Amino acid sequence: MQPRRLLRPCLAILLFALFAVALSSGAGGQHRRGYPVPPAPATPDAPAAPEPKLSTHHFDSVTMEREAKEMAAVAASIPGDIEQLKKGLLPSNAFDKLKRIEKLSKQLPRFAGEQLMALQPRK
Repeated sequence: MQPRRLLRPCLAILLFALFAVALSSGAGGQHRRGYPVPPAPATPDAPAAPEPKLSTHHFDSVTMEREAKEMAAVAASIPGDIEQLKKGLLPSNAFDKLKRIEKLSKQLPRFAGEQLMALQPRK
């Protein structure tokens, strides 16, 4: 009778161990290696129509002209600021004006160089 008494707990422990091993090895779940492959697009990619080429030459010349006018206007206001400095008054935007003139003076030669490169015939 003794072997039968020990058989039930041993059998229960054995089944529990098998169940635990089965769960830990993932036999019950799905295994994926890597990422899933996405489905094909509903409509195949048509060749893209060439985009209309905007006239960068015109845009650059308009931008260059606008910035040249802005620089001239800002530069024209500097002598008045200098007169106020002589009187001991410091206009609040004097440094901003000078920084803007500096920035524009760096951009204008770049625009001019691009314009010259655009106008030269390519070999």
